[in-house]
Amino acid sequence: MSQRTRTDDDKFLCALPPALRPKWAARQSSLLSPSGRLICLEFPTYKPPSTGGPPWALRPETYLAHLNQPGKDVEYDEEGFAVWKEGQVPGDGALERIAHWKPEKTHKIGEGTDNVSVWKRR
Repeated sequence: MSQRTRTDDDKFLCALPPALRPKWAARQSSLLSPSGRLICLEFPTYKPPSTGGPPWALRPETYLAHLNQPGKDVEYDEEGFAVWKEGQVPGDGALERIAHWKPEKTHKIGEGTDNVSVWKRR
């Protein structure tokens, strides 16, 4: 099994302005091998989008919306959170979330709100 080295495309999603999220998702999809896994530390989930960033506010729905529709524009609600509706048809290159949990240890500010997710190709 080969390991991919870190590149400038491997940014935490929270570090990128919301306008770059579709490009980030498309790039993650294009880099993931057929048997590979993408692991995301989802934070900050507690933060309202109106506070700006970085880090930019993210909720699990943001990952679901973007990684299920890599490269496509995603709908956001009036508060600035991505809208994800169960049952949406995945787009080309879509990734599927196969695990999701709250880590036992994380930075104090994210305790109880940070998540870890694992993704694979559909």
